[in-house]
Amino acid sequence: MEIFLDMSTWTIVSWVFVGLLTGVNIFIFIKLKKVSEQMLKMAFPGAKNMNEAIGNLQKMMGGAGGAGANPFAAMGGMGGGKAGVNQSQLSQAMRMLQESQKRAGRK
Repeated sequence: MEIFLDMSTWTIVSWVFVGLLTGVNIFIFIKLKKVSEQMLKMAFPGAKNMNEAIGNLQKMMGGAGGAGANPFAAMGGMGGGKAGVNQSQLSQAMRMLQESQKRAGRK
């Protein structure tokens, strides 16, 4: 009985293994693609693809009561609104930080 197989047998076994792993990867990719398409349809019911969904999202955000294209501007500038708003928020936060440091220094 021969313990070591010759090189051509190992090559064949390796390629079979590569083919098997490739098949598994393709199967997983197809499943994930179906799931992502379902999620897209749930989030944006009328959209056929991601570009259309993004376009619909931008239209919705453009029509959000004075918020412009920035969805966070109406919520207090979380994501960065206009430069003046951000600057005033930053200065207010710095004042609050200085006040809290003064209080901590007194104790």
